[in-house]
Amino acid sequence: MVKTTEFSTPHAPRPTPQFETKHMFLNLGPSHPAMHGIVQLIVELDGERVVKSDVEIGYLHRAFEKESERGPYNNVIPYTDRLNYVSPLINNFGYCLAVERLLGIEVTERCQYIRVIMSELSRVTDHLTCIGASAMELGAFTVFLYMIKAREWLWELIELVTGARLTISYGRVGGLKADLPEGFSERTLAAMQKVREVLLECDTLLTRNRIFVDRMQGTGVISKERAIQYAFTGPFLRGSGVALDTRKSQPYFVYDRLSFDIPTGQHGDNYDRYLVRMEEMEQSMRLIEQALAKIPEGPLNVDFEGRLLPADVMVDEAKMGRVAGFKQARVQLDPTLEGSTRGYHDAVNADERRAVLPAKEDIYGNIHPSSC
Repeated sequence: MVKTTEFSTPHAPRPTPQFETKHMFLNLGPSHPAMHGIVQLIVELDGERVVKSDVEIGYLHRAFEKESERGPYNNVIPYTDRLNYVSPLINNFGYCLAVERLLGIEVTERCQYIRVIMSELSRVTDHLTCIGASAMELGAFTVFLYMIKAREWLWELIELVTGARLTISYGRVGGLKADLPEGFSERTLAAMQKVREVLLECDTLLTRNRIFVDRMQGTGVISKERAIQYAFTGPFLRGSGVALDTRKSQPYFVYDRLSFDIPTGQHGDNYDRYLVRMEEMEQSMRLIEQALAKIPEGPLNVDFEGRLLPADVMVDEAKMGRVAGFKQARVQLDPTLEGSTRGYHDAVNADERRAVLPAKEDIYGNIHPSSC
């Protein structure tokens, strides 16, 4: 007698175990290494997919608005640098334009062209940063390096004009801090040619990359109606399919004399916003090329009444040697500096300024050599 053994059919269906699935809630912030500002995000996760987010802002307030109430209009310009330090030139000129409209003055034609050129350079550096950092977060580190390399070429141009790279403080109410340097046009055209080559490389690496597309398409979807309700602007709004660009709908400077297109998305997802920014960089470079070809010669600045200002009037008085009124000048000091150390200083320290620092009130209020 042969004993037989029953074996289960390899293709027989097995009962599916029933697991209870739950969404995970993760708290990010208010201080987190992946975030530049102080903000709290409570995200609801389905696996690695964010399905909902509760955003709490207001943990940090730098009092820009309150500080801007003090002093003359041009004192506010350094604060505008810091509103978005990746494209500070646009913030400079936006603020200056607002004050100029309040005062009823119009800047010179050359100034308007320079503002367009520098704004569009700043826009390209902003988009390069945004796309490069986004690609790096998804694992495309090579793209990040390529785009930061391209940004460096443009930052060199910005530094050539303004003297700085990020906090540039280049705008002035009624004009600009300085004119374009000699050879700027040629260097800019050469740099943009190299930037276009980098963008072509990055387009090849990203736009049809399966991993990148899967993580971008259908994520972060914002409908056209929702974008309008939330008052979105810029490429975020245009990525949701709204063809609104104030450079065309409400032209300022000389944008109405230049030709450019408004790229828009169809689905309002992260992938559309990526495509919009890629195309906007090309449109910005088109604008720069046209502006460089059309920019006229002429004066650069006007005063608060709209009268032309010669270049030498804009130079610091001390640099021109006009310092007669500066020596031994006393200023109204803050209460904490109004003379709390002079008595101790005179009683204890020597008069030799090369050996002993002067009293604080002299440091902050007097530039005379014998006091400093």
